[in-house]
Amino acid sequence: MTANVPSQQAVPLTVEHSDGTADEATSRTLVALFSAGRLIEAATLAQEMTVRFPQHEFGWKALGEVFKQMGRKADALAPMQQAAALSPDDVEAHYNLGNTFKDLGRLVEAEASYRRALQINPNFAAAYSNLGNILKNMGRLDEAETSYRQALQLTPDFADAYNNLGNLLKEMGRLNEAEVSYRQALHIKPNFAEAHYNLGNTLKELIRLDEAEISYRQALQINPDIFEAHSNLGLILKDRGRLDEAEASLRRALQIKPDYAEAYSNLGSLLKDLGRLDEAEASYRRALQIKPDFLDALNNLALLFNAQGKSVMALNTIKQSLQIKETGVAKGIFVACVKRLRFIHDDNEIRVTMVRALTEPWGRPSELARISIDLVKLNPDIAGCIARANDAWPQRLSMQELFGSSGFTTLTADSLLCALLNSAPNCDIEMERFLTLARYAMLEAATGMTASNGAAGTALGFYSALARQCFINEYVFSHTNDEIQKAGDLRNAMVAALETNTPVPALWPVVVAAYFPLYPISFANRLLDKQWPEKVSTVLAQQIREPAEELQLRATIPRLTNVEDEVSLMVQGQYEENPYPRWVRVAPVDKAKNIIEYLCQKFSLASIKRHSESGNIDVLIAGCGTGQQSIETALQFQWAQVLAVDLSMGSLAYAKRKSREIGITLIEYAQADLLKLGSLGRTFDVIESVGVLHHLADPWAGWRVLVSLLCPGGFMRLGFYSEVARRNIVTARTFIAEQGYAATANEIRQFRQDLMNLDKTKDFRTILESPDFFSISACRDLLFHVQEHRMTLTGIDAFLRDNNLAFLGFEIEGDILHAYKRRFPNDRAATNLDQWQIFENENPGTFASMYQFWTQKIN
Repeated sequence: MTANVPSQQAVPLTVEHSDGTADEATSRTLVALFSAGRLIEAATLAQEMTVRFPQHEFGWKALGEVFKQMGRKADALAPMQQAAALSPDDVEAHYNLGNTFKDLGRLVEAEASYRRALQINPNFAAAYSNLGNILKNMGRLDEAETSYRQALQLTPDFADAYNNLGNLLKEMGRLNEAEVSYRQALHIKPNFAEAHYNLGNTLKELIRLDEAEISYRQALQINPDIFEAHSNLGLILKDRGRLDEAEASLRRALQIKPDYAEAYSNLGSLLKDLGRLDEAEASYRRALQIKPDFLDALNNLALLFNAQGKSVMALNTIKQSLQIKETGVAKGIFVACVKRLRFIHDDNEIRVTMVRALTEPWGRPSELARISIDLVKLNPDIAGCIARANDAWPQRLSMQELFGSSGFTTLTADSLLCALLNSAPNCDIEMERFLTLARYAMLEAATGMTASNGAAGTALGFYSALARQCFINEYVFSHTNDEIQKAGDLRNAMVAALETNTPVPALWPVVVAAYFPLYPISFANRLLDKQWPEKVSTVLAQQIREPAEELQLRATIPRLTNVEDEVSLMVQGQYEENPYPRWVRVAPVDKAKNIIEYLCQKFSLASIKRHSESGNIDVLIAGCGTGQQSIETALQFQWAQVLAVDLSMGSLAYAKRKSREIGITLIEYAQADLLKLGSLGRTFDVIESVGVLHHLADPWAGWRVLVSLLCPGGFMRLGFYSEVARRNIVTARTFIAEQGYAATANEIRQFRQDLMNLDKTKDFRTILESPDFFSISACRDLLFHVQEHRMTLTGIDAFLRDNNLAFLGFEIEGDILHAYKRRFPNDRAATNLDQWQIFENENPGTFASMYQFWTQKIN
C-alpha cells in the first residue's frame, strides 16, 4: 500500500478584493471562522452569503470548502459547481471542483475540471500533480507520468509531486526510479512521513530490508499513527526472524486502526508460523468479519485448515475465495485442498470445477488424477461398467457385455473422465482394467469398418481421449496376443489405405493410436493432409505432428560436454528410450517473484541471508528431463535466465517443444553430463537438481560439482530418495531381480500385471498406489532404474556442514510440517535434520516421493 498525497488539497480560502457585490467585512469574518476551525458558524455565514449574493462565487466557494472540511463531501459538490459556473475563468474554482469530484470518486469529471483549470493557467503545477493522481487511478499510467513530470518542470521543489511520481513508478515496476523519486521528495521535505513510508515499501520490494526498516521507523517517528507503516514494519521484522517485535508492531497497527483487516491477516500468518494455530484462525476470521471479501484472508485460512488436516473446511473456504474472484493463488490452493479429499457422494459442482482445473490447468494435472477418478467412479452407470470389467478380468468383453444398456452413453458424456484421459495418466487399477477392456471394445468396433460406414458418432470424443491416454502412459495397458494381432492387422489395413490414398474411416487412426504410436508408421504424415473431426485431429497432433517437431528440434540443441562416464551412459540410454515424465500441461504461476522474496515466504523462520536481486539471475537446472521443472522455474522467478541440461536428447527435445508451445523464451536447453559442468566456466545464482544426483555412480561427488558452480549466497534446490521411505521399493526391486524381469516395455507390462495379481502375503500396496506405477517411463524410473542410491537425513546433514551449505527447509505438505512442529515444538524453523530423521523413522512414509529441500551457500 502506498500513500498518495494531493499536491494541494484546496487553494486557501482568502479574500483578495471586493467588487461591491459582496460584503467584504462579512467575507473576512467567514475566512477567520474557517481558519479558526469554527466550521458550523462558517457554514451558516456562507449560506447567508449565497442567499444575499447568489451571483458572487465567493460565497459558493466558501460554502463548498466548509462542507469539505466538515466531511460533507457530497454536500460540497453543488456549491463548488455553482462557483465554477459563476466564474468560468476562475482557475481556483475549477481546481477545487476537480478535488471535490476526485473525493467523490467521479474521476472522469475530476479530470475535466483539472484540464479546465490548466487551460486557464497552464503553469498550475498543483493541477498537473492532481491530474496525475486521477490518470493513475484510471490506469492511464503513461499520461499520469507525463502530468507529474510537467508539475515538476514547473515547480522543481514540489515534494508531493515527487512522492506521487514515485508511487506511479513503483506501480509500473520501475523500483529503482521510484526510489530516486522518493529520495528527491525527502531531500526537499525531510519530515515527509508519507514519502518515508513509501520509500520503505519500495526498499522492501527490492529486498533491502535493513533500509526498509529504517524508512518505516523514520515515518513512524514523524507520524506514529501511520498504521500501514506499523503493519509493514511487522512484516519486515517477521522476514528477519524478529518475531516478538513483529507481533508487537502488527498489534500496534491494530490499536491505531482496530478495523484494519490486512493487519489481522498478516498477524494470522505470523501466528501460524509460530505454531499458535487457534490464534491464527481467530485472527483470519476477524479480518473476514471486517472485510468478508478479503481474498488473502480466505486463502490463508484455507491453507491453515489444510495444514491441520481439515480438508473439507479448507475446500469450502477456498471455494468462497474463488466465488469472489478466480485468482491464480486461489486456484492453486483449490488443487492443494481437493487432491487430499475422498468423496463418497457425487458432486456436480466439484466435477465442473475439476474439469476446468485439469484443462486450464490450475495445477499439475497429475495431482488431480486420483480425486478425478474417485468422482468418475461415483457415477452409478460408469461404476457398473468398471465393476463388470473387474469381475471379468482378464477376460475381454464385448461392448454390450462391458457397457450394458446405458453405460456407454453415460461414459461418452462424462467430461471429467475425458479431461483426465487427455491430461494425465490414470492412477487406479480398477479404472485401468476398465479402460483396457474399453480399448478392446473400441478395437472390435473398428474391425471390419469401412469409410462408408465408419461414423463413430458421439463416442469419438471418448475414443480419442482413450487413445491420447494410451500415448501419455506409453501403452502401459496389457493386451492379449489375439488382441494385439487384431490391432496390428488394423494398422496394416490403414497403412495400405494411406499408400493407395484410399479413404480411411475416422475411427481407424484413433484405434491404432490406442495400441501403437502413430509417428513411426509408414505414410503416417498423410493422415495430417486429410480432413478429420476435431477430436481425431488432436490425436494426430499428439502422435505425429509433435514427435516430428521434437525430431527437428534435436538438431538445434547444443552439446556442452561429452558423456563418457559408464553410469551416465547407462542412465542416458534409459531416458532416450523412455523420456520421463511424459506430461501434458504445466502448473501455472500466479505471479513471478524475486528468488529472495519467494524463499522468505516459503521458509519464513529460516535464517536466510538476504541480498538484493534486482537484475537477471542465472539458474541451472541440472537434469531437466522433459522440461516440467525448468518451465515452472522460469515462470516462478523474476529475471531468471535458465540453462537446463540433461543427458537425454529425447528428453531435451520434448522439453524444448513444450517450452515453445507455452511461449517460454528464457530457457537454454543443452545436452551435458552433470559431472563435467565445471568445464563451462560459469557460476549460477540458483541451481536445481531434483531426482538426479541419486542416479549417479557417486551422488556426493555430483553434489560437490554443483556446489562448486553455485555463487556465494546462492540457492540450491535438491531432491534425493530416502532410505527409510523406499524400503518397499527395495523389496520390489529385489522381487524384480529374482523373477528376472527386464527393463523393456513388454516386461514392465508383464511385471505390473503379475504384481497386481499377487496375493496379499507380499505387501506392495504403496507401490500399487503410487502414480508412478501407471506409465511405462514412470514405472521404469520407479522400479527398474539402472542406477539408484538412497540417502539419509543424517548423511545429508553431514554433507551440508562439510560444504558450507545452510539448510532452509523442505518442500513438503502443510499437514506433515504441522505434525513435525507438534512433535518438535523447539524447532520453530523446522530445520533440525537430526530431529527430522527421528520424525521420519517414526513416520516412514513422510518422504515417500523424495527429500526435496532448499539450501543456501554460506560463503
